[in-house]
Amino acid sequence: MRNSILKKLKALVLLSITFSFLTYAAAQKPVSLTIDLTLPEISAEPYHRPYVAVWIETANRKGVHTLAFWSEQEEWFKDLRQWWRKIGRNTDNYDGVSGATRKPGQYKLSWQGKLANGAQLEQGDYVLHFEAVREQGSREYLKQKISWVEGEKQTFTLQGQAELGSITITIE
Repeated sequence: MRNSILKKLKALVLLSITFSFLTYAAAQKPVSLTIDLTLPEISAEPYHRPYVAVWIETANRKGVHTLAFWSEQEEWFKDLRQWWRKIGRNTDNYDGVSGATRKPGQYKLSWQGKLANGAQLEQGDYVLHFEAVREQGSREYLKQKISWVEGEKQTFTLQGQAELGSITITIE
């Protein structure tokens, strides 16, 4: 009888430990980035939609990954000067995140840290970059230092002056 009670007690302890581990694992969410980006209404004739690039670099200014790249003709990619010099011309990691230019409005970007090569972004300090340029328009470039750290919620707000409007960055 004593063996039977010990077996049940061991099973109960094992079940409790397993449940605790699963509960802890479920509570740990991977780091996630959300960007709410506004392209403002611009009164211009003719109006051309802006080319936009959003990318992340290490704190040492090494290009890591392009999160969004909105463009039309390849010959004008280099007009996004900062993006082109840092990451655009050296890699083709923007194929999965590229698309047509966008009209004025609000856009949401979400990213869970998966790089073009399938690896996960390592925890640490980074810089998030935003660049927009418009034919017969102007150019705008903004950046924000961020920490990619599990369990550390961060919110940043940037305000563009010409080609970019309000940008809200949320990291959870």
